[in-house]
Amino acid sequence: MTRSKDTANANVVFPRPGGGPYTYLTPEGHLQPLLPGIRVLAPFGARILTGIVVEANVRPPKGIRLKRLKAVIDDYPLVGQELLDLARWISRYYFCEFGEAVRAVVPGIFMRVGDRRIRLVDGIKPAGPKLRALQGKIIEILLAEGQLLQSRLARRLKSKSLSQPLAALAGMGLIEITDHLPLLPKTRQRTMVEALGDTPDDELKALLARSPRQRECLDFLQGMSAPVELSLLNRFNFSPAIVGALAKKGLINKYQVYDPRDPFRHVDFPDYQAPEPSPDQKEVIAALRQSLASHNVFLLHGVTGSGKTLVYMELLRPVLKAGKQAIILVPEIALTAQTTGRFRAVFGPQVAVLHSGLSDGERYDIWQQINQGKFSIAVGARSAVFAPFQNPGIIIIDEEQEHTYKEAEYIPRYHAREVAIWRMNRAAGPVVLGSATPCLESYYKASQGEYRLLELPERAQGLPLPQVNIFDLRKGWSKKKSSLVGEKLLKEIDFALQAEGQALLLLNRRGFNTFMICEECGQVVECRHCRISLTLHRRLKRLLCHYCGAQQPVPCACAACGSKRLTPMGVGTEQLESILEEKFPQRVIDRMDMDTTGGKWSHHEILERLRSGATDILVGTQMIAKGLDFPDVLLVGVVNADTAMNLPDFRATERTFDLLAQVAGRTGRGQRGGEVVIQTFRPTHPAIRAAVTHDFISFAKEELAIRREAEYPPFVNLLNVMFTGMDENVLAAFAEKTAGQLEKLFRDDFSAGRLKVVGPAPCPLEKIRGKYRYHLIVKSESSEAIERAGSFLAREAKPPGKGKCRLILDRDPSSLM
Repeated sequence: MTRSKDTANANVVFPRPGGGPYTYLTPEGHLQPLLPGIRVLAPFGARILTGIVVEANVRPPKGIRLKRLKAVIDDYPLVGQELLDLARWISRYYFCEFGEAVRAVVPGIFMRVGDRRIRLVDGIKPAGPKLRALQGKIIEILLAEGQLLQSRLARRLKSKSLSQPLAALAGMGLIEITDHLPLLPKTRQRTMVEALGDTPDDELKALLARSPRQRECLDFLQGMSAPVELSLLNRFNFSPAIVGALAKKGLINKYQVYDPRDPFRHVDFPDYQAPEPSPDQKEVIAALRQSLASHNVFLLHGVTGSGKTLVYMELLRPVLKAGKQAIILVPEIALTAQTTGRFRAVFGPQVAVLHSGLSDGERYDIWQQINQGKFSIAVGARSAVFAPFQNPGIIIIDEEQEHTYKEAEYIPRYHAREVAIWRMNRAAGPVVLGSATPCLESYYKASQGEYRLLELPERAQGLPLPQVNIFDLRKGWSKKKSSLVGEKLLKEIDFALQAEGQALLLLNRRGFNTFMICEECGQVVECRHCRISLTLHRRLKRLLCHYCGAQQPVPCACAACGSKRLTPMGVGTEQLESILEEKFPQRVIDRMDMDTTGGKWSHHEILERLRSGATDILVGTQMIAKGLDFPDVLLVGVVNADTAMNLPDFRATERTFDLLAQVAGRTGRGQRGGEVVIQTFRPTHPAIRAAVTHDFISFAKEELAIRREAEYPPFVNLLNVMFTGMDENVLAAFAEKTAGQLEKLFRDDFSAGRLKVVGPAPCPLEKIRGKYRYHLIVKSESSEAIERAGSFLAREAKPPGKGKCRLILDRDPSSLM
C-alpha cells in the first residue's frame, strides 16, 4: 500500500455486514471522475468484491494508507442518488448497516464476489523446505491440480481461513497468488443480416454466377423490408457459410444488436379490454388525479371485484404523459403474469416485470433497461419497489394488507409500504394503497386523516357480492369419520360443475398429512433441526419440514417409545386433491401450492389452465386467495377456516378475516353469480361472522378496540428484538442481559410509561434451522423512543462469543412468531 496525497479518492460500500463505506484510491490510469452509484472492483481482505461508490473526491484523514481500486465497471451510475439516499434511510430506520441496506436495494446479480487464484511457482518440486501440516496439504493439492481458486481450496481442506498459510507459502516463493476478478453477466446478442443495395446487376451476376444458393439468399434478403435475424435464414436452409460468403463479397451487412431477455417474450396473454369506468370509479380517479403532483398517501378501500385495477390504469395515463414512471406492487409472484398481461394490453411493451423468480440474466437486463429509460412501468412483488426509475411519479401497492410486503427473513427487514412512502415523499408523488381488506394500521391512519380514504363500495357493473354460507364442522364430527370435506361442500361443488362452472377450494396447509403422532405415547414426529412437526408428502414418500426444508423417510416406529402405531393426522392440499379425485373422477383437478409451483412458469401455467376452462377444480393454499379474476368460478370453498386463527400472534384474527374475505371475492365475478362455503369449528368467531356479511368496517372497529386494550399497533410502535444461537443457555442469558441494559439506560422512559419491554421469552417458533430463538418486544407510543432504543441495541448490544449468538432487530414486525 502507498501513502496517498491524492484527493481523487472514493468512499465505497459493499452489500454485506461490515461493508463500509471504506475509502479507496482511484485505479491506476483512470482519468474519468468516479460518480456516486458506479460499481467498482475493490480489494476487501483476501477477496475482490464488487462495491458501489457512494461519495467521490473525498479526502481521507491524514496518515491513512489506502488500497487502490482494481477496476471501474460502469461508465454511468447503476444506482441513482435517490436510491443511495433511500438505502441510507433504510439503514437508519431499520437499524442495519449501510451495506446491508444496499444489498436489499441492488439485485445480487450486479454485485458478484471475486476470489484469489493460487498457483504453484513453475519448477516447484515436492521436496522443499520443511512445511507445517496445513501448508503441506496445500502444496500436495496444488501439485495434483496445478492451480485452484482459494474458495475451492478452502472447501477441499474444510478450512474457513487460509490467509496465514497462503501468505507464508507465498513468502517462501512456493506459490503465486493473483486476483481472480468476479465474472459479470454477459449481455445477449442477436445477429442481424440485411442486403446492401448499391451493387450493379452485372457485377452481381459475376459474383454469384457459380453460387445459386447465395443468389437465392440475397434475393430473399432484398425482398425483406427490414433486417432479419440470422436464425431466420438458418430456418430457410441458408447456412452460416452462405451468409458468410455474401458478407465477404460485400453484398450484405452482418452485425450484432443487444438482445435483452424478456421473461414474457413467448407468453401469449389473454386479450383484455379496459371497460368504461363506473360513476364511483370516475369519482375516485378524479380525486387521485388532482394529487398526482404532490405527496399524499391514499387508501383505496374497494370491495372485491370493485375495479381497483381499472382505477390504477386510468391513473397511469397522466403520469406517463408527464414523462414520469410508475411502480405497481402485487403481493405474490403468482399474480405478476396476470397483472403484467393486463397492463401490457393497455400500455404495450413499456411494462417491465421484476421479481425474485426471474433468471439472473432476465433480472440483469430488465434492471439495466429500466435504468436506461426503456421502460415506464414496473410490475412486481416486494423488491420491485426499488426499480431504478429516474423520475417515479406514482407507486401503487395492490392488496396492501398482505404480510408478504414485509421482508421477514433477511436484513434489513423492511416493509415495501414504508419504503414506497419515503420514495414518493422524496419524488413529490402519491402512493396508492389498494385493498378490500386494508391492514388495520392503514385503515386507522386513514380514519385519523394521516392517509386519505377513498372508497369503492360496490362491485363493477353492479354485480352482487357472493352469498356466504357457514358449515359447522362440529356437527357429525367423530374419530371414525373425520374428513374435512363435508357433504354440504361436496354438494355445492357438484352443483357448480353441473352448471359448467369451476370451483376453487382453499386449504392453507400443504402436504398430505400435516403431522404424524404415536398412538401409544403421543409423541409427534418433529424436524431434527426445528421444534416443528414434519409434514407427510405422500407422492414423495417423505416427511418434510416446511421451515428449513429438511426431509426424511417415513419412520416405521416411534423414536420415543418404539411403538409401530404411528398415525398420520391432519389434512393438507395433497390429500384434499386426492379426496376430490376420488369423489369427482371425471373432472380435471389441479393444485396450486409451494409443491407445484417450483418451476419458473408454473404459476402462469396453472392459472392459464383455469382461465381456459381446462381445469374444473383448483385446490390451493393462500396463493389462490387474492387477485384472481375468473368469471366462470361459481363456487369458492374454504375447507378449514381455522388454520391460522389460534396462532399466538396479535395479527392472527386479522389474517383470518383477510383470507376469508379475499378468497370469497374470487367468485361471483361473472353474470352467473357465485357462492361461498366456509367450513369452521368456530362459526361464532368475530372474523367468521364479519366475513359472512362482507363487513370490514364492523370487523375493524371490534378488532381495533381489542388492539387498543392490549397495546398493539396501530396504537403503539413495536420493535421485535430477536436473539438466535446454537446454545440455548447462552442465548437466554444474553437476552436477559440486553433487557436489563435497556431498562437501566432508559429508566426515565420506563418510569414515564414512554417505553415498555415484554420478555425476554422463547419465540412461539422456538427453534428453526438448528438455532434457538428468543425475543423481547419493545413497545412505545413514540416513534422517537423506538428510534433511540433500536439505535442503542444496534450499536451497543454485542452478542457474546464469536458467532455464538446473533441479534436481529425487526421494526414494525408483521408477525411475532
